[in-house]
Amino acid sequence: MNREGAPGKSPEEMYIQQKVRVLLMLRKMGSNLTASEEEFLRTYAGVVSSQLSQLPQHSIDQGESGPGASQALPRASSSGSLER
Repeated sequence: MNREGAPGKSPEEMYIQQKVRVLLMLRKMGSNLTASEEEFLRTYAGVVSSQLSQLPQHSIDQGESGPGASQALPRASSSGSLER
């Protein structure tokens, strides 16, 4: 995250914006947010709206079909060698 700062934004505003962005990305990836994290997003609903429009539009869900989806990552077999 950029720590140099944006013109006209206080450190607190930047913190809120970055926290909202991280929580939204976690939610989009399927993570369950805690009650306090959900409350934080409700409290800063205006920031949430602006951040939602800036999130990547492609799906980041695992198992999603699309370019490169058929490429399996190598994994270790029981013998320790890599297999696809």
